[in-house]
Amino acid sequence: MKALVYAVNPFGWATCLWLKHLWRGCLTTRLGGLRLGEMDPPPLPGDEWVRCRTILGGICGSDLGIIQQRQPADSFLQSFSTLPAVFGHENVAVVESVGAGVDPQWLGRRVTVDPGLGCRVRGIDPPCPSCRAGQFGACENFGADGQGRYRLPPGSCLGYCGPLGGSWGEFFVAHVSQLIAPPDALSDRQALLTDPLACGLHAALQPDLSAVRSVLIYGAGVLGLSVVWGLRAIGWGGRIEVVARHAHQADWARRLGASEVLALPAGKRGRFDAVAERVGGRVTSARFGSLMLSGGYDAVFECTGSPVALDEAIKWTRGGGQVVCVGTGHGRGTDLTAVWFGELTVRGSSGRGEEDFQGRKVHTYRLVHELMLACDTDLGNLLTHTFALDDYPAALAAAMDKGAHRSVKVAFEFPR
Repeated sequence: MKALVYAVNPFGWATCLWLKHLWRGCLTTRLGGLRLGEMDPPPLPGDEWVRCRTILGGICGSDLGIIQQRQPADSFLQSFSTLPAVFGHENVAVVESVGAGVDPQWLGRRVTVDPGLGCRVRGIDPPCPSCRAGQFGACENFGADGQGRYRLPPGSCLGYCGPLGGSWGEFFVAHVSQLIAPPDALSDRQALLTDPLACGLHAALQPDLSAVRSVLIYGAGVLGLSVVWGLRAIGWGGRIEVVARHAHQADWARRLGASEVLALPAGKRGRFDAVAERVGGRVTSARFGSLMLSGGYDAVFECTGSPVALDEAIKWTRGGGQVVCVGTGHGRGTDLTAVWFGELTVRGSSGRGEEDFQGRKVHTYRLVHELMLACDTDLGNLLTHTFALDDYPAALAAAMDKGAHRSVKVAFEFPR
């Protein structure tokens, strides 16, 4: 099969660390760790596994973060991956073959595969407390090396666990428990948005919104837009303000239900002053250019993963408010004074799981499919660009530079 493989060598990584400032394209070459080639399809790890043929493989911000060297070398996420690997956890696929323990009716069915590699997928019994509670994104065994029935190496999800493959290749494998068939009424383009929308919806369900009147969503990439959609889809009617960098992102935020979109100044003081004016707050200066805001939003969703955004998201939350960390970042250099001084509730949101929604337990993917069918907007249009795998440098360029390409979601498209 043809696949795009990522593997780091120390010399290439160190070279790209400085060369990318002169030639950004180095990140998508072999020097940066990417290689397009032929390889054998991954074997089934056990009888309860299936092999999937990829239809669409999305390019996620977490993938770009690794390729662009945004994750520091000491990030613990490095411990929850096994390289070399075929990236790609966002997917629409067809079940090509099944193991002896899988119902043969899955053969030929279109699926969206939940990429998480939690306890059940690994064959670890008893499961960890998080998996037992249906919070698979917080599994305690992503780093388990060779434990469980299937003896998988470390990896938090498909695409980051070498032996399983990913959706940047023609085939990958999945445990039967990961398979969710989207409704026939959803197109392939709509179905590809399942995972990013699920991440946004899962985040929207994290805070206590009962007393929240205003939220700020920091970032209007597909993740931030998915939080906007998720809040409106579950019926929350409060004020949603969105920080957007590009005009096309602002347009999408309004279409999905944002009350207002903010184009904040580039300078730190200008950003703080603009937010203070909106919330009726007061900016206080400290030494060395540090700023603090008294007052703020009831809840802030940080959806970029950048240290600057996380620092400002915390500081722009009112005393006693809530911060939800959605973007995949490390937060190095973040000033945590406002957390204890303002008695904030800070919580993370990772992936998807079993949601408590309107008195029932439902997998985030299934809930996304229900809510997509009830949505007046064709969310498949969030998939703005598709490329053949051979054109991966152009695909990654479109995903990295959203302003120039007016991109939201970019994906690889495979022949049927």
